[in-house]
Amino acid sequence: MTSLLTNISAMTALTTLKGINQQLDATSNRVSTGQRVSAASDNAAYWSIATTVRTDNASLSAVKDSLGLGSSAVDTAYNGLNSILSDMQNLRAKLQTALQPGVDRAKVQTEIKAIQDKMQATADSSTSSGQNWLSVNSAPSNTSYQATQNVVAGFSRDTLGTVTFSMIGVDVNAIKLYDDNAASITTPATSAQVFGSTSLTGTTVFSGGTANFSGTNEVSFNLLLDGGFTADILINKTTMASAAANLTKVTTQEFLDAINNQIAADTATTPLAGKVSASLDTAGRLTFKTTAANATASVTIQNNTVSTGNTLVDVGFGTGTAGTDARVGKGSAAGTTAGKGILDTVEGTGFSIATINIANLVGTTGDSTLSAVITQVEKAIAKVTDAGTKLGANKTQIDGQKAFVDTLMKANDRTIGILVDADIEEESTKLKALQTQQQLAVQALSIANSGSQTVLSLFR
Repeated sequence: MTSLLTNISAMTALTTLKGINQQLDATSNRVSTGQRVSAASDNAAYWSIATTVRTDNASLSAVKDSLGLGSSAVDTAYNGLNSILSDMQNLRAKLQTALQPGVDRAKVQTEIKAIQDKMQATADSSTSSGQNWLSVNSAPSNTSYQATQNVVAGFSRDTLGTVTFSMIGVDVNAIKLYDDNAASITTPATSAQVFGSTSLTGTTVFSGGTANFSGTNEVSFNLLLDGGFTADILINKTTMASAAANLTKVTTQEFLDAINNQIAADTATTPLAGKVSASLDTAGRLTFKTTAANATASVTIQNNTVSTGNTLVDVGFGTGTAGTDARVGKGSAAGTTAGKGILDTVEGTGFSIATINIANLVGTTGDSTLSAVITQVEKAIAKVTDAGTKLGANKTQIDGQKAFVDTLMKANDRTIGILVDADIEEESTKLKALQTQQQLAVQALSIANSGSQTVLSLFR
């Protein structure tokens, strides 16, 4: 009986030791890794969420790198523009000096040529990560040229796992100073568009973001396209009923849907269906745009007579007398524009900024041409200044996005920490306690084993 009890004590001590060892292994792992959830087996849900957030952070890190490269490219182009702007101001001063009687224009031209060469060299060397936005070649054969350079600014993932990227576009075609492409660039035809005077949510009826069409509020106007296509659009509690879930809180999208539904349902002899649509532009203004894009495309909007007992409300086109205050939008035909940049486009003077030569400008005609050249330089300075403004706006946007991405990554790190990080102080204290328990369990097992050996010796 004594031997049996001794064996039971030994088994209990062994079981206790195994349990302590398991806890000790888990605690040691938490202390060494700093995580309480380091594998899916620790907590499948937390591990899955943390893994997804880590993946997002890796993508955000790539976005941050892209923004850094974009910021560097913008800085390089901006610094080049600034330098060239100073050179152009100096160029203008030289030209004004050349207007003075008795000035040797050939010598002034030597100085002008030095300025021109410096501006060209500055533009050619304004390269960052292999990109030059000031001195380009927009020829179709140059497949690496992009009229708009897109900088990745962020990404999002929808519920289906589809990832989309947001971009910050830098309009290189608007800031380029020199372009090796001497050919013209084809510009596309445009649709006819007519815009409201203010954003839809800036109107009284949509203040607060929604409108109330449950009462007497009404929108009534006529749309007329080129070719005689016309239709009356009427939005009130009756016609809005099929498009809005709540007539007291009609959203801007429901309002647009109601208008487009009436356009699509137009059954007149010359219907508007498929020829025009209503939308909101980037400023939130109610906009009507034709499907056709050509020089003859036009769209006209004017108020109609309001229904008896109802009140005409303003959605950006006023509340004037029916048939008056018409607003008209026109389309344009495809055309061509010079493929050159700001400084190498030849103007009416016969010169571009890059090719100005006053050495042979003499007499009254020479003075007149020189005055025209000075005006040309003034206009070019304004264009370069405008290009710098555009780059400054891009820089501000990129820097703001960088700060946001950095904040987002830190928030993700905190989320991961909340889910998987261990409390090192608590785990260290627990590790010491378990080590002590392990030592005691080993001693207990040793005592239990020695006890059974003592019992066995009595039978010898």
